[in-house]
Amino acid sequence: MGGRDKDERESGGFTGKRTKSYRELDAQRGKSKYHSRQDDPQQQRIERSASYTKYKEAADALFSGGVLPQGLEQQFDPDGKRKAQKEAMMKLREVPDRKAWVQGVVDYLQQYPELPEDAYFLDSLLDHPKERIVDKSLARLEQLHEEGKLAGKTPKSLEQRLKSIELTCLDPDMQARAKVLRAKVRT
Repeated sequence: MGGRDKDERESGGFTGKRTKSYRELDAQRGKSKYHSRQDDPQQQRIERSASYTKYKEAADALFSGGVLPQGLEQQFDPDGKRKAQKEAMMKLREVPDRKAWVQGVVDYLQQYPELPEDAYFLDSLLDHPKERIVDKSLARLEQLHEEGKLAGKTPKSLEQRLKSIELTCLDPDMQARAKVLRAKVRT
């Protein structure tokens, strides 16, 4: 008789309808842990709208240091310092020879003593011949890592440059800091 009761439950008893599982009921209501926002057609329609894409671009620009929309630019950067600093960084990347780059970095740091959150720019500064600039860049990279802003954004060359500092730097404190940061970045 126990087998018959099981068959009746699975087939829905006397009505002949199958009883839905809790997973099926949750999915039907949109509350399933297996149901994502990507499956929601209303959410997809919102994400495809022009206003949403403008909003996302503005938010990305705000947090990544890109070009801000005019309204936000007046609010967050009224004197244009952020934009000027970004342009100065871009000019440094385009310098053709090493000697001009070394002097350009010194000039940049005199004009903008606060280093940006750009991991690629900071990585390039680790290759500078002056130890105080390398130390400043290393300290900023350590700070970014502690804040969790370095995860996933590290250049491929960062690990090699840190290893180079470990092996060639004359300051044992800086060597130890580079070794610790390299181990943290690797994991």
